[in-house]
Amino acid sequence: MQSNQRIAELMVQLMSGETLKQSDLETKYHISRRTCQRDFSYVRRALSEYAAGDLVEHDGTYRLARQSEETDVEMVLTMSNILLGSRALDQDELTATLDYISSSLSPVMQAVVRQQLILSRGSYVPLSRAKPLLHRLREVAASIVRTEKMVFTYRSSSHNNSQLQVHHAQPVALFFETYYFYVAMLSEEHHGYWLYRLDRMGDILDTLPGDHLDYAERFSLQEHRNYTYLIDSGALTQIRFEYHNYVQTALDHFPGSRVVKQNADGSVVIEAFVKVDGALLWLMSQGAGLKVLSPVSLVDRIKSELHHTLNQYE
Repeated sequence: MQSNQRIAELMVQLMSGETLKQSDLETKYHISRRTCQRDFSYVRRALSEYAAGDLVEHDGTYRLARQSEETDVEMVLTMSNILLGSRALDQDELTATLDYISSSLSPVMQAVVRQQLILSRGSYVPLSRAKPLLHRLREVAASIVRTEKMVFTYRSSSHNNSQLQVHHAQPVALFFETYYFYVAMLSEEHHGYWLYRLDRMGDILDTLPGDHLDYAERFSLQEHRNYTYLIDSGALTQIRFEYHNYVQTALDHFPGSRVVKQNADGSVVIEAFVKVDGALLWLMSQGAGLKVLSPVSLVDRIKSELHHTLNQYE
């Protein structure tokens, strides 16, 4: 075999992520050790000239380490850990998605990632009724792109109405939040925009041509994320509260919130604009570390909730 053809084959194998063993190459191509090393010196020079990566030699083996490999591994580990923390997928779809995320890495780096994720994957706890979602994600995303309305069955979260009901709605935004995938839809049944949980959707019975919705009046995912905690309901309200715990925790839960006062005891006063029903859940979760100052209607509501809670333990 001509040396240039042999070197081309070596390059292709390295670019494909293979690890090459020198002794195997000597046998395969019937060449001496010196000739094999000379071939790899040509490969190393070409890789360097075109900034295509580095040829890594270890115990008689060679592999290609792309210059972006460390950054690629960092991104793969980051995405993988976010996915593992979501708890959203069942075990089969989790495995398939993690494998896909790392598929662009070399076999050596894939092994590194698998090793570093052993503990996280072993402790993964899916939701109690996790169901396959990837196909449904694709279907809903495609309907958004094609501006379609959907006819589908849906299981309500109300304990008084757990049967599948037929809904008619046009999806406009698909997003993930606190364990679940949601799709915002302009719903006939709810007479306006409504958030549907993807895992509660049953069968898609039909798709129909949708309407070109007024951009100024359509659902805003940005506003939802700025003002909503857990529940997208309740009036948009400016609130102020005194906070004694780690301040960044509160600021992170309410995007756009700000500290308006530093108290002498180390606590702060925080101002935020929130959808009040969901915010109430978080405010009460902080116990004695938080005191709502305004508006008075929210103060009275929290007092009432705490009073009813206390009565349950008497």
